[in-house]
Amino acid sequence: MSRVRLVGVGPGHPGLATLQAVEAIKEADVIRNCDGCGTGLLHLAMPNADIAPLESVDEVIRLARNGRKVTVLFPGNPYAFSNGSEVADRLERAGIDFEAVPGLIVELAAPVMSGIPLTIEGLSASIGFGLVTGGETVVLRLASGWLESGITALLQNGRAPQTPAALVLNPGQPGQHRVSAPLGELARKAATYGVKGDALLVLGPGVEMSDRLDTLSKRPLHGRRILITRARHQVDPFRRELVDLGAAVVEIPTLEIRRLPADARVSNAIKNLDRTALVIFASANAVDIFFQMLLTASLDARALHNSKLCAIGQETADALAGHGLRPELVTSEYTAEGLANALEGWEMKGMRVLVPRAEIARDALPSLLANRGAEVEILPVYRAVCPVEAGPALLRRAGVHDARAGAGDRLSNREKVKLE
Repeated sequence: MSRVRLVGVGPGHPGLATLQAVEAIKEADVIRNCDGCGTGLLHLAMPNADIAPLESVDEVIRLARNGRKVTVLFPGNPYAFSNGSEVADRLERAGIDFEAVPGLIVELAAPVMSGIPLTIEGLSASIGFGLVTGGETVVLRLASGWLESGITALLQNGRAPQTPAALVLNPGQPGQHRVSAPLGELARKAATYGVKGDALLVLGPGVEMSDRLDTLSKRPLHGRRILITRARHQVDPFRRELVDLGAAVVEIPTLEIRRLPADARVSNAIKNLDRTALVIFASANAVDIFFQMLLTASLDARALHNSKLCAIGQETADALAGHGLRPELVTSEYTAEGLANALEGWEMKGMRVLVPRAEIARDALPSLLANRGAEVEILPVYRAVCPVEAGPALLRRAGVHDARAGAGDRLSNREKVKLE
């Protein structure tokens, strides 16, 4: 594998990235993001990957020389409408092994997402990407504030005012929006939408079909921008479901899960599993990290053959199922009191109970079980921390302007408990 990969992630919609781009993200231990890439694919990165904006090519060269696997992400295609070729030139001159991974450019993707065919047999056989072009279909990328100038230039270069035209806002993103009108009327109509940021101007006969072929705008969450703050490795499938419903998803993890180093308590807990009657897993994180610790000790799920298992929540039960285990008890309540009530019929006196969990958590559960005679051992296996990059500046760069408590439309009971 090349030491550095220059990867085009496509137009912005995470589902439009290539398999090779996904592979490059999964395999990298360092990821550098160019402006405009978004965060929609970063959940695919390894949990310990070093992820940050691209500051300089010098840093990429230094990391590669230190043996790191570096992936640099570019919007669209690294060699089209970006500085990927400049980065590649610097890497080649420095003697760094690299590979360029092409991606889909927004000029080709966004019109299709808005139901605009770029070529139509018998009507449109060519596509142009500039002001002066003879193509039956024209796709023009406009910087913020250049709509009227772009339209004026097209009219001056011979395009008729009645030419079917569309302005695609937030092009390539799940939340992109289309405004259609004859070219001479488009600026006036677009003004009512408060156009901000870059956009695509599309001309041609395909625009007339867009009202019927635009399936994106018919999705129930189209036009909604949703912030997900879960740990990066836990975003799927929630993110995928939201995108499928048409939402524009912004991922800014405010929680990062870090495995605690194994100490004497971990060794003793694993050594005493044969005598442990009940293991209570409070979260999927606790399951995953506990099994990592078993693996480090050259053990697997068979080490729990003498223990009954309890999972707090279906997500935790699903994590156990991933290791081939089915818990005896799955609780729907996410509180210590709810779990204690679920265990009401169990004889707890003298029972040895192990609770792998976060380093910081309520002490209500061990107290409630100890009051019923159980011997409870709390085993901290991970720490939840706030990532350094999470903050107001990152929210603004992602286009999120309102992230106060209560600003969301709805939280599930599970999410409410996690916030509390």
